[in-house]
Amino acid sequence: MAKELPGPHHCIGTARIAAEIIFRGLRARAVAGGGSLTLEELESFHSKFVESFSAGFHLFELRHEQCMDASMGLAKMPFARQRILATLLRACGEQSVRAAFSNQVEDLGSEWIDVLFDGVAEYTRKRARADLEERLTNAYAYTATIRKTKLTIDDLLEQEAVRLALFECADVIDKLGETKMTAGEVVACVNDLAVRQRGWPDVCKITEDQALRFLALLSREVRAAIARSGPPQHPKHACAMSDA
Repeated sequence: MAKELPGPHHCIGTARIAAEIIFRGLRARAVAGGGSLTLEELESFHSKFVESFSAGFHLFELRHEQCMDASMGLAKMPFARQRILATLLRACGEQSVRAAFSNQVEDLGSEWIDVLFDGVAEYTRKRARADLEERLTNAYAYTATIRKTKLTIDDLLEQEAVRLALFECADVIDKLGETKMTAGEVVACVNDLAVRQRGWPDVCKITEDQALRFLALLSREVRAAIARSGPPQHPKHACAMSDA
């Protein structure tokens, strides 16, 4: 099979797929309506089509991966379904990392910070509500329909669903930072990821004392980011934690 070539034809192809989906839906509605569509029906179709983006998120991910492969892009997708939480936590709390893990950051740089937040996000998901990732994905897809290519982290933080999810995560992070035992679980998760994802040596590993300091700073930074964007309206709804 011939290797896909990079170029704007991928964007053209995506536009063609979207056009076919739209006109297929309009054609079906026109047939059902006896060959015509009212302005009201067109507006209704438009709204429902845009609202369907979150449900079809996996298709957007797949198309993006295909474009990246064809363009020989090596960067991670910061807003893939299993990466959104890590991306948001890093955006809110990178200064916490640099304060608590100066040696690791100096030796291994941004890649190590990625691994750290992947580990924190992975562990946080296990302790948060089961639908955390789904809520963040839906909020991202909704924001993307509004901001399109201009989407920023600040745009996401303006979404109530995102602030509620991060408020919940801050509560989880507080619990994890209460004792050396719980901090040690985070340490084990991060150190394991560093070996599995990068094969890094023991020199990059973190200690429980470092983790305790980091978790306290991270919770503070996440809550500050939420407050800057406006506190969530119903934070009590975001406090449910699994005992797992």
